Amino acid sequence: MSAASTARGAPLVRVLVLGGGYSGIMAANRLAGKVGKRVSITMISPNDSFVERIRLHEVAARHDTETASRWALRDLVHHDVRLRTGTVTRIDPDARVVHAHDSIANEPWSESYDRLVYAVGSGTAVTAVPGSESYAHSITNLAAARDLRARLDDLSDSGSVLIVGGGTTAIELSTELAVARPHLRLRLVTSGLVGPTLSERGRDYLRRSRAFAGIELHENTRVAEVTQEGVVTQDGRTIQADCVVWAASFAVPSLARDSGLDVDRAGRLVVDDTMRSTIDPEILGAGDGCVITSPSNSHLRMACATAAPQGAHAAATIVAEITGRPAPSFRLAYLVIAMSLGPDDGLVQRTRPDDTASDAVITGRLGAWFNELNNRYARQILAWERQRAGAYHWAKPPKRQAERVG
Repeated sequence: MSAASTARGAPLVRVLVLGGGYSGIMAANRLAGKVGKRVSITMISPNDSFVERIRLHEVAARHDTETASRWALRDLVHHDVRLRTGTVTRIDPDARVVHAHDSIANEPWSESYDRLVYAVGSGTAVTAVPGSESYAHSITNLAAARDLRARLDDLSDSGSVLIVGGGTTAIELSTELAVARPHLRLRLVTSGLVGPTLSERGRDYLRRSRAFAGIELHENTRVAEVTQEGVVTQDGRTIQADCVVWAASFAVPSLARDSGLDVDRAGRLVVDDTMRSTIDPEILGAGDGCVITSPSNSHLRMACATAAPQGAHAAATIVAEITGRPAPSFRLAYLVIAMSLGPDDGLVQRTRPDDTASDAVITGRLGAWFNELNNRYARQILAWERQRAGAYHWAKPPKRQAERVG
């Protein structure tokens, strides 16, 4: 590894972390704490804040929640990690350089690396169907959540909102709106069943919950187009709405594809069980922007519950390389799917290690309390790792299931 040097002349491995989300912060903090004297770490993030995306439905619905979802990166990232604000436009693997643009100074710049952690995250698939980019809102990021909130503020007391999607994001947003803005007419349109990853017991509670009861549900209805007046379904029906929110699917940045790296059909960086790129071992992936090729990790979903462990594991792979040990294989067992159903209600679905639903659920105020603890934990582990590298651990499948689950 060619690198910079310390004052004693020992080589420093230049590690570049792209992204300031759950996986990027976790990777940077674990590296800094484990081998800080042997690496120089730079994190490039589009802004200087860490935003809890799992709370953006609250930001969109209410005016009193934004400060609880936004944290200064400097307060969460290890003090030895150098922070740079900018948007990476291209990775040059041959030259080990990334090219970026500083939106504040409005100028390009570049940064060299020996190892790169690709932790760019994901966003809403705004181009999923015709008209979605032009006419649909989202809660992909803080700016999008603010825009949606402003639009909701402009609606009349008889205004209508149509949310496309049936997963956790759509459920949490629709139920939050049902409580915070009860005057709005809410519609939820999903191509399959609402809460497809829930058990029958969990889905039954969702349908009977106080916040969900007033939402007009259109299941098994695929949206073909978003218009100024609402949506057009695949069977030709028009469902009118004053405001449409797309929460049905997620997309990743095109950076890996544009840089000539190996990606899947969705554009996610393809990595092996050690989190290394399958065509460039000097690049590692973590979080929503990557996908592990092995069947033992086929159960992984886009979530902070996946991103943080992968960030830690990407760091462990680099640490193993630096210290001359073999890199371990990534394994993850899921425990729960937790969601809010408005401020005072929640649904926690117990899962098997492969993320399939069990019959056990926690609901009501206890579910809301558990979900809030789960959300706080997702951020707190980043602070723990900053204070003591290796403090964060995650569940792994029993050894007898290692061949079936990561």
